[in-house]
Amino acid sequence: MSKCIVSGCPNRATNNFSVRLRREDTTAIWAPNTEAFLCNVHAACGLRVDIQITPNNSQSIETNVSAGGGIETRITPISNQP
Repeated sequence: MSKCIVSGCPNRATNNFSVRLRREDTTAIWAPNTEAFLCNVHAACGLRVDIQITPNNSQSIETNVSAGGGIETRITPISNQP
């Protein structure tokens, strides 16, 4: 069972946060899941999402997600080409 990423939340978290980069035809170039999960309460309450993009020539997507506590990191290789 995953823990909710919101600091101090005791709820079970089954909703996985993900990001997606889409082409004009709406197919994905990449769409990795992150290691961050939200409980149903926090998934429905509304969120502010701050995004920082840093190009790095690694041919992978690194996601770092935090909600006031630790940072959950995941690295996913890019398998599709733009």
